Amino acid sequence: MPRQDRITLVAFADPNMFHSGNPAAQRHPDRFGIAGFAAHAKLAERAGFDAIFKPDFLGLDQVKSEMRPRAGFEPLTLLAALSQHTSRLGLIVTESTSFTEPYNVARYFTSLDNLSGGRASWNVVTSYYGEENFGDGKLLPLAERYRKADEYMQVSYRLWDGWKAGSVSWSEAGHRFDGDLVENADFAGEYFRVKQALDIPPGPQGRPVIVQAGASEEGLDFAARHAEIVFAATPDLDTAIPFYRDLKRRVAEHGRDPSTLRILPGLNIFVAGTAAEAEAIYQSQFTDKALLKYRDKVVREAPLFRLDGLDLDAPIPASAIPSEEELNQVERRRSRGLLLRRYFARPGATLRGVLSQVFEFGHLTLIGTPDSIADELADWFERHAADGFVLKGGNSFAAVATQVLPLLERRGILRRPAAGLTFRQALFDNVDRRQPATA
Repeated sequence: MPRQDRITLVAFADPNMFHSGNPAAQRHPDRFGIAGFAAHAKLAERAGFDAIFKPDFLGLDQVKSEMRPRAGFEPLTLLAALSQHTSRLGLIVTESTSFTEPYNVARYFTSLDNLSGGRASWNVVTSYYGEENFGDGKLLPLAERYRKADEYMQVSYRLWDGWKAGSVSWSEAGHRFDGDLVENADFAGEYFRVKQALDIPPGPQGRPVIVQAGASEEGLDFAARHAEIVFAATPDLDTAIPFYRDLKRRVAEHGRDPSTLRILPGLNIFVAGTAAEAEAIYQSQFTDKALLKYRDKVVREAPLFRLDGLDLDAPIPASAIPSEEELNQVERRRSRGLLLRRYFARPGATLRGVLSQVFEFGHLTLIGTPDSIADELADWFERHAADGFVLKGGNSFAAVATQVLPLLERRGILRRPAAGLTFRQALFDNVDRRQPATA
C-alpha cells in the first residue's frame, strides 16, 4: 500500500558544494558571500525542499599546510539572515551541548523562531573534537557526553515551557506580559544550575524542531528520546531498512509514536541527460591527488586505519584495518570507523576502490538521469528505508531542484504543505508533535 505521508527533503545550506565538473564555480569571487547563500535558499524553497541545514564543527580544519576556512558565517548568524530571504523553509542550526550553555542556546533558538515565524530547528551534537578551543581543553567520554546532553535537553525544555499560554498577548493597544504565567526554571542537576525563566517570549513553535545525527548506541538512544529528525548514514537498502526499523522500534520503546520521528539518510546526486554522462561526471572526482587527500581525511577522522604508504591499486593488507574490538574502544567517531571497516575489509579491496566508494563516508550516492534518480528516491521512501533525505552534494543543485523534484511531485510523494505553518506543523501534517518536557 502506498505511503500516505509525504517525503521530507532537506538541503545543505551551501551553494558551493554542488559544482562537480565545474571548477570555475569554485573560483567565483562571491562564493563566500550572502547573496549566493540567499539565492541557494530561495531555489530550495521554490523547488519544494522542507528545510536547509548548515553543518558546523568548532575548529579550523587544517590538514598539513592546507588551511580550509569556511564561508564567512557561523550557522546561527547565517540562517538568521536567510530567514529574511525565505518564508517557509525550516532552518536547521548546529549547536554543541559540550561547548555551550542551555540558557544561551534556548535564547538563540527562541530568537530564531521569532525572527523566522516558527521555523527554528536545532541539530543537537555532543561534538567529537574542538575541545582545545573551549574551557579546560578536555572532552568528556562518549557515554558521559550523552548523559550531559540529556540533562541539557531537560533544562532547555524547562526554559522553553516556562512561558505558559496567555503569558504574552497582543491587541490593538499593543502587547502585554503576564508575569504570573512565566515560571522560573529552578533546575539543579549534575551538570547545570539554572534559576530564572527565559528573558524573551516564546516563538510560534514554543521550542525548535530537534535534529540529531549520532549513530553510536548512545546517540541512537538519545535520538529515540528526543529527536524529531535524524540524519542517517545508510549507503544502501541493505543498511537503510534495518536501521530504519531499529530506530523506529527504539522510539516506540521510549513511549513515543514512531511517526514523530523522520529518518533522513544523507544523499549525493550526480545527474545528467544520460547515465553515461552522469557516471563520467561522478568519476571525474577521483584523481589520484583527490583520493590521497581523502585518504588523509580518513586517517585524521579514523586514526586506527593504517593507510599511509599504501599503493592506491594494490589490495589492502589486513594489517591496515583495525578490528571491530579496537574500534569499539574508540571514543570519537566510533560509528564512522565501524562503517568504514565494512568497506576496507572486503576481500581484494584496493585503496582506490574503497576511497571512491566511501568518498562521502557511507552516504547514499545516486548517479543517473532525473527519471532514474526520482525512481530510486521514491523506491527508498515507499519501502520504508527513509522518510526523506538530506541532500549533501553532487554536481548540480539546480538540476536536482528543477529536474528531479518535479518528478517526485508528479509521483505524488513530494507534496507542498499549506502556507502559514510552522516547520513542525509542516513536518507532521499540521499536528503538534512536541515531546513533553520530561521526555
